[in-house]
Amino acid sequence: MAAKPLSWAADGSIWVGNVASSCSIIFVNKVLMTAASKGGQGFVYATSLSALHFVACTVSIWASQQLGYVKRAKLPTRDLLWFTFVADLSIASCNLSLLLNPVALYQMAKLLVIPFICLVEYFWLKRTFTPPVLASIAVVIAGVAIVTLTNLSLGTTMLGLSLAAASVVCSGMQQILVRVMQQKHKLTAHELLSNTAQTQALTLLLAGPFLDKFITNQWVLDYFVTVNAAWLIGLSCFCAIGVNVFQFMCLGRFTAVSFQVLGHSKTVLVLLGGWFLGDVITARQLGGIVLAVSGMVMYGWASTRAVQKPKSGDIENLVPAKGATIVNMDSGKPPASAAPLGINLNILNQHPHAESPSKTTSHGKQELIKAVRGAA
Repeated sequence: MAAKPLSWAADGSIWVGNVASSCSIIFVNKVLMTAASKGGQGFVYATSLSALHFVACTVSIWASQQLGYVKRAKLPTRDLLWFTFVADLSIASCNLSLLLNPVALYQMAKLLVIPFICLVEYFWLKRTFTPPVLASIAVVIAGVAIVTLTNLSLGTTMLGLSLAAASVVCSGMQQILVRVMQQKHKLTAHELLSNTAQTQALTLLLAGPFLDKFITNQWVLDYFVTVNAAWLIGLSCFCAIGVNVFQFMCLGRFTAVSFQVLGHSKTVLVLLGGWFLGDVITARQLGGIVLAVSGMVMYGWASTRAVQKPKSGDIENLVPAKGATIVNMDSGKPPASAAPLGINLNILNQHPHAESPSKTTSHGKQELIKAVRGAA
């Protein structure tokens, strides 16, 4: 009789830890990036911050490997570099969007990742969708459009809007590519992350300062690190590790519906947190936010009741044969959550085991399509 309460307590703790770490990293990053005149620390080097997150993540993965919690696996160099390139674009665009946009617009852009993936599936896999799914996607897009247009009238720059749009495309591509890599190499989500974290840390450390200089016209090495800034940078890295750990602990523990509720709760909390941090939310914006979140709830309900086959097209176009070059995403990951922010750990939301693409049967093809769909 005591086992069930303990299980509930463990589930509740993991749920709270997942939500807390995923939301906290956004708020900590926003305070860190906000100008000192507005109560922040003025650390505007979003890409360099992402690199530090991956350094922290690499250290935590190395420790977990030494303790035997994660086994070592190896990706082919070509696949590793391709994934790193796409993932770096996703993470950099997400953090730069957070830097230049209000939290509400940043979060609304993340909601567009699912419609983007649906668009890719429609044109690439010839996938069809039920009317309820299409209606829910239309509601999400309408809500995001209202928030975006309102933010433009409140002073959001075209650069900020462009980076928000880029984050949608890059995050969607990464979410699809995550599934491709997991299916192709039969890796768990954590094994995939353990393969790519150190490479992403290295590439972002090298490229980050130059990208930050281009965006902000300031060099990261010129930043004067105060005690408060150092503390917040350390806290941000700690939150990135927390996202990693708690997402990993969620695997196999919660149902698909529970994961949807988990995602919606994060969205609402992030939007509320943005308001507490000083974001101006007008009545029109609030209406758009409610509309977009309602559309996501509708999508979760509709998508769990109707997963359709593609009318044509072969799933091998999605998962290359072993040793083949990965299909170009522009012609043809799963799913952040972002990170959210500094580190996109959405790959840890995926199912831990996948079939080998070289042995994919007709049933396997359907399962892979479901997997890509579920990544959203």
